[in-house]
Amino acid sequence: MPADGKSGSSKRAAAQRRIAEKRAAEAAARAHAERRRRTVIGSAVAAVLVLVAVVVGIVVQTQRTSAPAKLAIPAHTVDSGYAIPVGTAGAKVTVDLYEDFQCPNCKAFEDASGSTLARFVAAGTVQARYHGMAFLDTAANHNYSTRALNAAGAVVDDAGSTAFQKFHLLLFANQPPETGGGLSDAQLTSYAHQAGATDAKVATEIKDLTFGEWVKASTDQASKDGVTSTPTVLVDGKRLTDLSPAGLTAAVNTAKG
Repeated sequence: MPADGKSGSSKRAAAQRRIAEKRAAEAAARAHAERRRRTVIGSAVAAVLVLVAVVVGIVVQTQRTSAPAKLAIPAHTVDSGYAIPVGTAGAKVTVDLYEDFQCPNCKAFEDASGSTLARFVAAGTVQARYHGMAFLDTAANHNYSTRALNAAGAVVDDAGSTAFQKFHLLLFANQPPETGGGLSDAQLTSYAHQAGATDAKVATEIKDLTFGEWVKASTDQASKDGVTSTPTVLVDGKRLTDLSPAGLTAAVNTAKG
C-alpha cells in the first residue's frame, strides 16, 4: 500500500506539472500573439501618421508656393507682380526696398533718405523697386498694414508708378501711430485721389480689399526673399547697412561704377 500510494502521488505530481507546463505554454503563446497584434497595429498607425504628415506637408507647401487661383495682381508691377518699379527700366542701378506702411523705421528712412533716392531716380541712375509687406496688422489699427498696401496696389493699378510714388510719400508723411486705429478707408481714398488715382473704382478697391490676396502673397514672398525686418534696402542685390543719405549715395555710386 505505501508503494502504491507513493506511485499515485508521483503520477499526480507529474500530471500537475504537465498541466502547469501546458498552461504556461498557452500563456506564452497568447502573450506572443498579443505582442504581435500590438506590433502590427502600431506599425499600421505609424504608417497612417506618416502618410497624414506627408499629405499635410504637401498641402501646406502647395499653399505657400502656389498663388491663389483668383489672385488679383496690380498692373504696372514686376517680379511676378511682387514689386512696384519707379524710374527708368534701363537704369544702371536697382534699389529694392522692403517696407510696411505702418513701420516707424520705414518712415524714418523715407524722411531721411527718400529725397536722395528720388534724385537718383529722377536722374535715371536708379530704378527703385518697392516690395510691400503687411506684418504689423492688429485689431486696434484695423489691419492697417494690409489696408494701406492694398490701397497702394489700387493706386498703381489705376494710375501707374508716378501716382504710386506720390501716394507712397503721402502715406509715410501721414503715418498713423502704431497704437492708433490706422488711417480710414476714406482717408486712404483721399490720398489716392491726391496722388492722381482718380478713377471711381479706386475707392471700391480700397473698401473691398481687391488686392488683399496680393498683399498676403507679397508679404510671403518677402519672407522667402530672406527679409526679416523693415526697412530692408538692397542696392544691386547687396544689403545696405548705412541707411543714411550718405550711406545710400556711397552705395549707389559704387554700384554704378
